[in-house]
Amino acid sequence: MNAVITFDDSQWPLLSVRLSGNVSDAQYAQYLEQMDAFLARGERFVCVIDVSQCSVLSVAQRYLHAAWIHKNEDLLRELLLGQSSVMTSAHMRLSRSMLNYVKPLPVPNAAVPDMDAALRYAAGRLEGEGCPQQAERIRHRFGLRIRQAG
Repeated sequence: MNAVITFDDSQWPLLSVRLSGNVSDAQYAQYLEQMDAFLARGERFVCVIDVSQCSVLSVAQRYLHAAWIHKNEDLLRELLLGQSSVMTSAHMRLSRSMLNYVKPLPVPNAAVPDMDAALRYAAGRLEGEGCPQQAERIRHRFGLRIRQAG
């Protein structure tokens, strides 16, 4: 399957990223360069990454990612309010665990089973970080309801 990486910032401060197929090391490096560009905006945001249709990252890609986190650790803490990753396979969750072992993401993050859960998490992070209007806009745009406890 050919690899495709798409970025959607039309709902900013929500950034949606989708990786599908067998992503090459060069494509993964380009993905990280694009993420650098979003950090360069200097604006706080949340990120939803859908890797449900993506092959497991290679060892080289995991190390590229760890180096990218290390390089951007301060900016990530300052600007990335949270990240949710849509993961449906045990292999991808294992890959994420290995990446977190090498270099954990320095911000709140969650692996979730579907896009609805990912968007709920992102909206909750916005709400929790003092951005209730943006959180409500995202909930409204995607038809999300706040789940009541009990």
